[in-house]
Amino acid sequence: MVNAARDVDRGDVVRVGDVDLWVDVAGEGELALLLAGPDSPGFRWDPGFVDGLVDAGFQVVRFDHRDCGRSKRFGPDAGYLLEDLAADTVGLLDVLGHEQAHVVGRSMGGMIGQVLALEHPERIQTLTLIGSSPGAGDERLSGPDDDFVEKMTRRLFVGPPADELGRIEWLVELGELLAGDAHPFDRRDAALLARAELLTGWEPESGHGAAIHGSPSRLDRLREIVHPTLVVHGTADPVYPIDHGIALASGIAGAVMVEVPGLGHEAPAPMLASLLPVVIHHLEGER
Repeated sequence: MVNAARDVDRGDVVRVGDVDLWVDVAGEGELALLLAGPDSPGFRWDPGFVDGLVDAGFQVVRFDHRDCGRSKRFGPDAGYLLEDLAADTVGLLDVLGHEQAHVVGRSMGGMIGQVLALEHPERIQTLTLIGSSPGAGDERLSGPDDDFVEKMTRRLFVGPPADELGRIEWLVELGELLAGDAHPFDRRDAALLARAELLTGWEPESGHGAAIHGSPSRLDRLREIVHPTLVVHGTADPVYPIDHGIALASGIAGAVMVEVPGLGHEAPAPMLASLLPVVIHHLEGER
């Protein structure tokens, strides 16, 4: 298994409007755009998953959202929303010269994908939504796991350590909190990723959480999404419980749902390896 830190030195910074975004492009063909979760740099997408899509004939693009990694920083009080992150994505498509993209989004990336499908439908070919939600904070959907909330509150109260080794462990512990029991948590792999993340510009706070919770719920608009959609959700997700995935799959006409037993709020390499043929089949169905 190849650690995602393999690709940390790839990519370039691209100007999109007034935002500088770190972008990595691999392969040729129809565009498969990988949208990461909050505060997660683009290189964290498992390289085996990226390579598999490239081998299947897709051009794969990963990037750091604004306020993350090597992209432009705005800070926790900037006040942008998911719509602004979606606008960055459309601008990136323009810069790269792509009219449309297959969007594969995890967590917040899946929310941005929904906004793209609703507000920029002509730019989307397919949607793949992994561990995402149609409305974080929507009272019609389950809230996060109580034990997870308690532990996260304690972490935020204490705050991150000041030293590098402490911050690496801080990020590793977060990964453990998010993980389910479908796959063993690889602390060594997580530490390598955390170290690479620190070297590429990690900050303890961004505006991503505010963008997620400040944006309107999309639950009542899902029927407007007409794109072929694949929903992947873990049954042990502590952030967005399984009913969030079910809501997406039932609200979007024709959506196909894959429930992954024991998967948490994560996208570990073994899960993505198993999922890869399903995603390729989903994308190729629209060629």
